[in-house]
Amino acid sequence: MNVRTDLEYELRGPLATLDLLTDQEAADLLMLLRAARQHEADALSESIDKVVGSLPRPLRGPARRIMFGDRRH
Repeated sequence: MNVRTDLEYELRGPLATLDLLTDQEAADLLMLLRAARQHEADALSESIDKVVGSLPRPLRGPARRIMFGDRRH
């Protein structure tokens, strides 16, 4: 795959405006998009840990399983 294909995949489809970008601009945009999504996931994980961590210890595990099932963040 190339940068443009990867960018279209990340954006969930082709956009005509991507044709206006240079290859370097497309690569920069792809890098920024991936970094922003990773930052968002890290911030969400940290927020969840703080909320669950504020519960009394015996309730933390069950609360996490109720809210998120067996999925690990």
